[in-house]
Amino acid sequence: MLHRNLKDNLYVGTQFALFFIFFFELDLGLTLPNMLKIPGLLLFLVGGIVALVSIIQLNRNLTAFPTPKEQAHLYTNGLYHYARHPIYTGIIMLFIGLSFWWFSIYKLMITIALIVLFYFKSEYEESQLISKYRDYSEYKNNTGRFFPWF
Repeated sequence: MLHRNLKDNLYVGTQFALFFIFFFELDLGLTLPNMLKIPGLLLFLVGGIVALVSIIQLNRNLTAFPTPKEQAHLYTNGLYHYARHPIYTGIIMLFIGLSFWWFSIYKLMITIALIVLFYFKSEYEESQLISKYRDYSEYKNNTGRFFPWF
């Protein structure tokens, strides 16, 4: 049985609320430059691939909640060898790409809020992982959070 608490629900609820409002447009009267359209498409595609591959690699360990499943094991291979949270990385790239594609400052602002949320959600998630897996601290010290070099 998974033991979710208020923090788990708040993080996931906020994440999905940001996903939802991202797809509505608020006209701020500002747009991004047209030259970002093609880089946006590339970021969207790469981000989608990174997120999808990461989800597939986690397999039965996957949960949207920061608290790991009771029967889960620590997975550090594949994309998880290079980043501790490659699903978040893929989603970030995907949302930046869509913001660029649609030339939307509003969507970029939502994406920045999502990045901040992912930072704090991953901090909390890692506190849960450290208490569950004795090897997690070493993994954390040797592997970037969202990108290999961070």
